[in-house]
Amino acid sequence: MKNDSLPNNGITIKKERRISPLWILPIIALCLAGWLGYQTYTNMGQRVQIHFSNAQGLVEGRTTIRYQGLEVGIVKKISLSDNLNDIYVSADIYPKATKLLSANTRFWLVKPQASLSGITGLDALVSGNYIAIQPEAGDLDKKKNESFSTNYTALKEEPLDMRGQNGFNLTLTSKDLGSISVGSKIMFRKIAIGEVTSYTLAPDSSTVKIQVSIKREFAHIVNSDSRFWNVSGVNASVGFNGVDIQLDSLNALLMGAIAVDSPEGGEKVESNKTYKLYPDIKTAGRGIRITMSLPDDSNISPNAPIMYKGIEVGQITAVHLAEDKSSVEASAAVQPAFLDSLNSGTQFVLEEPKLSLTEMKNVSNFIRGNFVTLVPGVGSKTRQFDVIRNNDLLRANHMTKPITLFADDAYGLDVGTQILYRGIPVGSVNKVHLNGERVQFDAQIDTQYQNLVKSQSRFFISGSVDANLSSSGVSISMPPIKHLLAGSISFDSKGENKINSEYHLYASKSLAELAKYETSGSTSLTLYAASLPPVSIGSPILYRNLEVGKVSKFYLVDGGVKIQARIENRYKHLVTNKTVFWNHSGIKVDAGLNGLSVTASPIASLLKGGISFDNLSGVENKLNDNWILYDDYKSARQFGRQITLIAPVNKSVTKGMPIKYQGVQVGEVTLVHPNFQLKNVEITARIFPEYVTNIAKDNSHFWVVLPEISLTTGAKNIDTLLSPYIQVDPSATGNPQYKFDLDTQPQITAGTTFYLQSLNKDSLRIGTPILYRDFEVGRVTNVELGDLSDRVITTFEIQPKYTYLVRKNSIFWDVSGVNVSVGLSGASVKAGTVDSILRGGIAFSTPEDGALQPKATAKSTFVLHKEAQSEWLSWQTAIPKN
Repeated sequence: MKNDSLPNNGITIKKERRISPLWILPIIALCLAGWLGYQTYTNMGQRVQIHFSNAQGLVEGRTTIRYQGLEVGIVKKISLSDNLNDIYVSADIYPKATKLLSANTRFWLVKPQASLSGITGLDALVSGNYIAIQPEAGDLDKKKNESFSTNYTALKEEPLDMRGQNGFNLTLTSKDLGSISVGSKIMFRKIAIGEVTSYTLAPDSSTVKIQVSIKREFAHIVNSDSRFWNVSGVNASVGFNGVDIQLDSLNALLMGAIAVDSPEGGEKVESNKTYKLYPDIKTAGRGIRITMSLPDDSNISPNAPIMYKGIEVGQITAVHLAEDKSSVEASAAVQPAFLDSLNSGTQFVLEEPKLSLTEMKNVSNFIRGNFVTLVPGVGSKTRQFDVIRNNDLLRANHMTKPITLFADDAYGLDVGTQILYRGIPVGSVNKVHLNGERVQFDAQIDTQYQNLVKSQSRFFISGSVDANLSSSGVSISMPPIKHLLAGSISFDSKGENKINSEYHLYASKSLAELAKYETSGSTSLTLYAASLPPVSIGSPILYRNLEVGKVSKFYLVDGGVKIQARIENRYKHLVTNKTVFWNHSGIKVDAGLNGLSVTASPIASLLKGGISFDNLSGVENKLNDNWILYDDYKSARQFGRQITLIAPVNKSVTKGMPIKYQGVQVGEVTLVHPNFQLKNVEITARIFPEYVTNIAKDNSHFWVVLPEISLTTGAKNIDTLLSPYIQVDPSATGNPQYKFDLDTQPQITAGTTFYLQSLNKDSLRIGTPILYRDFEVGRVTNVELGDLSDRVITTFEIQPKYTYLVRKNSIFWDVSGVNVSVGLSGASVKAGTVDSILRGGIAFSTPEDGALQPKATAKSTFVLHKEAQSEWLSWQTAIPKN
């Protein structure tokens, strides 16, 4: 029986479904794995790659990355590059530290290092080497979301800007490093207030830059006037004052040290200021800083002392050129005790050595250099001073009066030479130097004696033996032995009570006596000669053997010698525009066919030479503003007047060629030379004195006479074949003139000008005759190309008496040479006269058909035909003269 047949009785049976407890464990494990994965991901941070030059002290999984002592990452992997030369470190930066990363983040390896200056990286001894990280300066929160690189190159050592992070950073410059090293202490009064953090060469390798860090609590010690100097090792100096040895401390001896001193009054400075590091305390020059302007040739060097009453109160610290390089300046330091003396009234005096036969002072300066003396004064506060010499100090205190002397030579005098008045010293020479071509002596006279120097005082050298030869005998003057050895200058006291701006210094007393011609009552003249005649300073100037002046000086110039002469004013009227000077020295012998002539000068001229003058008409007496000095009277008398002739080219003109008028020689050529600037030839000639007034005038005509041979006129000027000359045609009237054009032909009376046009020049030239029925009625004056170069323009002149022959319809043709034509009918030869064949020529005629045409106006133009037609030669047109 089936159960289905059983009654249900209304009961519903349900089957219950639920999760087995066995599934709880896998679910828990899955959640735990997810949590661990999340933790691993969130703690993984940022992976970066850092390049190192070597892997010394780096260990995978152990070497940490630290920021200010806090671990912010760890090294994961160390690997070699493909070229085996580089090390790459893969490291993870913890998530909270990723904001330290940026494009300019820096990494470097920290490891323990020991030196004499101490131990660095001590924490690395305990924890091992680690990598330090330094983010870019700025707000780290703002950089959190910025993009950054994951590849970095580690620095070889801690960056310089990190070493002084907790201090006041400064830069010192020095010529060399010396004994300074990293860690060397900065000492202030034997207390370490900082240390050297690094050093490097300047970009131009000329100096060493030393980076130092001053502790913050000592930063106020450094100000704008602070001085740093090296106290490393042992400093020793040996000099005339003995042996000076300086040793700071054992620590400074072993590892080097730098000392600093900061005078009061300096201004506060910012970090990173640059100072100079001096080699020692003397060079640093501790004290009140001042600047001095030194005189030229001061011979002052660094370390030179500043003295006051024999005690050193300061020191020169540096000597250098001013910014404009026009003067020398010195930096110095003065002890603070003399602060009140640093005012505008204080003087600094240069102490220089003096060594002579009469004086010895500061002899040691010859070896160790000059020094400066402080002379206190009263005035406003200042730090700028001028160093002056002792003589300048005397003038500044109005104890001396300056004067200036000039001479042609130094005569062996030097600075310190005494100036005497009647043998008593009243002044001295301060400076000797060149001023142009003269020697200038800057001197001074003591104030109590300045009234002795007057307007006409004459200064002369008295410290030498003076010998004077004259007609009265020999005079020898010798000064005292002291002045003879040292040299001296003396003067007299003449004139008004005033001091001139300058005086001339004469070589001797005798020459000073000649100064009466220069100081009053005389007139100065300058003579010019090709060479110096036998004269000397003091030689007499004679007028008809009467002495009227003296030679005061002479000097060389370009091409000759200039002689300065003085004529007494009572005789100056003897010098006129006709005055001529000549040498009147010694004995003149003139031998000739007429016999022997001997002329002896006065005894004064025989001994010292002399110059004479007189008034001679027609003689050239000046060259520009200088009087010409002739060799002797005969040369002056025959010279006459110099003229200049200008020629485009030289027509056989030579030196000595005569100048003639009507067959009489009136002058001669003295010089022929080219003028390269004007591209011509200049001929210098002289006209004899008796002919100057008639020839050297406006419109005088000069030309070179050349031989002429003509079959019609015969031979002319045959004498010039052997002896050519220059002919002159003097002007009847006119003003004096000394420069002329040299022509090639005699002057022809100006006629009427006409022009011819032709295709070719042929045989045309200047001087070609213009012919009318074989009469020469004119000549060609110019031949040139037309403005467009398409024709030849010939200019010619017709003599006034033949001008009426030229009519408006006149025809011109060339009659030069021989015209030969050859054809089938035979040869035809056409020729003019023999003269026209030799000289050339232009003929013209007027047609006879119709009425006679009017006369051609001046400057009319005609066509020049190459040859004449047969009918032109038969024209017989009647032309009346009027």
